[in-house]
Amino acid sequence: MSTYAIGSINGYYPQLLKLLEKITFNPEQDKLWFTGNLVNGGTDGLAVLRFIKDLGKNAVAVLGSQELHLLTVAEGLAELEVGDTFADILNAPDKDELLKWLRKRSLIHHDSKLNFTLVHAGIPAAWTFSQALTFAYEVESVLSGSNYHSFLENQGKDQTRWNAKLRGWRRLRYITNAYTVMKYCDDQGKLDFNACGSVDQQTEGLLPWYKVPGRITANLNIIFADDGNFADAAYPGVYPIPENDGLYAWKLSEMPERFTVEIA
Repeated sequence: MSTYAIGSINGYYPQLLKLLEKITFNPEQDKLWFTGNLVNGGTDGLAVLRFIKDLGKNAVAVLGSQELHLLTVAEGLAELEVGDTFADILNAPDKDELLKWLRKRSLIHHDSKLNFTLVHAGIPAAWTFSQALTFAYEVESVLSGSNYHSFLENQGKDQTRWNAKLRGWRRLRYITNAYTVMKYCDDQGKLDFNACGSVDQQTEGLLPWYKVPGRITANLNIIFADDGNFADAAYPGVYPIPENDGLYAWKLSEMPERFTVEIA
C-alpha cells in the first residue's frame, strides 16, 4: 500500500487521471492526500469533486482557498469572479451533497505512522503541533455545523498577527487564512497577504512561512500546496507541491519520490 500527496488540481480532471495512471494508483490498496484547491482553473471541477468524494476513506482532502470561495458563492455571499470555472458545480443536481461534503473537510491532517502532515498553505511559526490541531478544529466545527453561513459571511484579511487573546470572527479569520492563503511573513510571523512569487523577488525582510525564525513545528514533515510559487531551494521538513505548470504528487516514504504531468 502506498500513499501519494497531490497538489492543487484546480479542476483539471483529465490531468488528474493521467497523474494517477503515472503513479499506478490502485484504489483498493493506495491512499491519496489532496492539498485542497480541487476546483477553479480547469473546467472539470465537478468531476474532480465527485471522483475524490467517491474514493471515500481512500482519500483525504484538506480545504484550500478555492473551496472556501466556492462555498461563499454558493451561499450567495459573493458573485462569480472573472475566470471562475465552477458554475457547473453550482448547477449540478448533487450540488448540496458535494458542498456539504466540502464543508466537512479538515484544515490539517497528520499521519503519525507515515510521519507527514498535510495542509493547504502552512502552519504559523508560533503554533505548537497541538495548537495547530486545536485551532483547526475551531474552524472545522463551525464550518461543518449549522452556523457555517455566518462564518462564510465574516471572512476577511484584517488580522495579520496571531494573538492567543483573539476571540470571535477575528480569531477564526486568522486561523482560516493561515491554513488557506498564508505565503510570506516577516521575521515576527506577520502575514503579508499581497506577497507572491519566487523568494528572490521579495521585499527584504519577507520570508516564506516555513523559514520564520523559531518555527515551533520545524520537527514536522509538512506537505503543502505551493500556490505562492516560491521557487525555493529544498528546505528540511517541508514538501511544497507546485501548481504553475502541471499536477504533482509526492509518494510518501522516508525518501519521497515526486511525479508530475503537464497541463496542456
